[in-house]
Amino acid sequence: MEKALSNRWVLSLFLLPGLLLFTVFFIYPVAQTVYYSLHQWDGVTPMKFIGIDNYVKMMTDDPNFVKAFKNGLIFVFFSLLFQLPSAFVLALLVSRKVKGSKWFRNIYFFPVIMSTTMVSLMWGKMFDPTIGLINSFFRAIGLGSWAQLWLGDSHTAIYAVAFVLVWHYIGYHMLIMYAGIQSIPEQIYEAAKLDGATSWRLVYHITIPLLADVLKVNVVLSVVGSLKVFEQIYVMTGGGPDNSTTVIALRMFQEAFLKMNFGYGSALAVFLVIQCMGIAWLINKLFSRSVARL
Repeated sequence: MEKALSNRWVLSLFLLPGLLLFTVFFIYPVAQTVYYSLHQWDGVTPMKFIGIDNYVKMMTDDPNFVKAFKNGLIFVFFSLLFQLPSAFVLALLVSRKVKGSKWFRNIYFFPVIMSTTMVSLMWGKMFDPTIGLINSFFRAIGLGSWAQLWLGDSHTAIYAVAFVLVWHYIGYHMLIMYAGIQSIPEQIYEAAKLDGATSWRLVYHITIPLLADVLKVNVVLSVVGSLKVFEQIYVMTGGGPDNSTTVIALRMFQEAFLKMNFGYGSALAVFLVIQCMGIAWLINKLFSRSVARL
């Protein structure tokens, strides 16, 4: 058996099924999307090759693209500023060996197992200006002036949707960080405590540096997930009002499947893939430099 596994051809044979699946379900669709993006096509009539005209249109002649790009960055900002720090604090709390920590861990993770559509519909009702729980709560405590047309106002809609996105996946990132914290040997903490380290110093000088690789994964997943957000926006606002919550994934859907402009929709999809890959590469570089300094 060891002799067989040391043979390159045998190893290649074992890898072939996975490589085949990866090619069929990833490489080929991406290549096909790139091919479509170089054409003008409505899905019915023959394709017309137009080169990079779709990309030129995207950058120079589509005001909704600029708005969608900025909205995507807003989602990224909220995820990095609120989602990951909250997940880290919760991971620290549930990692403590106290009674009930397992129960709290399950409670915090529960929103993740709920479908995105159900979460979006639930929060859509809570944000309802007349019967929604949020406005009703403000009125009940005498803060009726705080009641807003949350999803119907172009100034507040993007923040309401961002809040739902952050809330939905805090438990997901918490669980990844919790697993990383549990993998840190307890002896390291005990030695630091003997040297007089406080709880804050334990977190800053031990937990965070040793979780660098885990935190990098969390940052990449959070950023890419924020850039690709679609379901929450489609269900809660449909991109409105006045395109204030439109993102690139929604623009891609609108162009390809509502306007039947598959060429331009494919160009938007290609841009989204390149954007996600570029940001993931940048995050890896930044974390590598940070770890090197530590």
